[in-house]
Amino acid sequence: MTPIHLRNVPPPWETFNHTKFMEHIFMWLKPEQYLELGVREGHNLNSVSNYCIKSIGVDLQEPHIQFGSNVEFYKMTTDDFLTDFAKDWVYDAVFIDADHSYEQSLKDFENVKNNVIEDGFIFLHDTYPYDEIMFDPGLSHEVYKTALYIKENYIDEFEILTLPFNPGFTIVKKMKRNKQLIYL
Repeated sequence: MTPIHLRNVPPPWETFNHTKFMEHIFMWLKPEQYLELGVREGHNLNSVSNYCIKSIGVDLQEPHIQFGSNVEFYKMTTDDFLTDFAKDWVYDAVFIDADHSYEQSLKDFENVKNNVIEDGFIFLHDTYPYDEIMFDPGLSHEVYKTALYIKENYIDEFEILTLPFNPGFTIVKKMKRNKQLIYL
């Protein structure tokens, strides 16, 4: 039987539409404050912001897209935003898709994890590269290492699930270990 992650390859580079998946989750989640690190052209931020009260995007390049009135965009590094500018802000959901190096994607996670509410979500993109070519810095690079690190080192704080669809999508949910019921 063909492994799931190889059923839709060779490329296109992305065989899994993370934006549509996030829209579906956000219809249920209804984030009050959403943060997207790595906006690029702005299509994902623009789409999912329809389900959010307030959406914030951070990227080094300003996208050429018109955002709704509930979107704020910050042209700066994720480090500057998370450690200097908005270090005390709180989020229901965060999408990390900026620098794809292991060091920076892990740093983005560690810089934002304490600002996510309990039962809130952090999503990581590019966490299941289907082939060695995906290790290119312009593609998935090393973000999969960040997902593995979270799984190994933050088990008491987060649940984690990586979907094996090219190029990979990881869902990280903040919650105390073995706490499945809200009233406990």
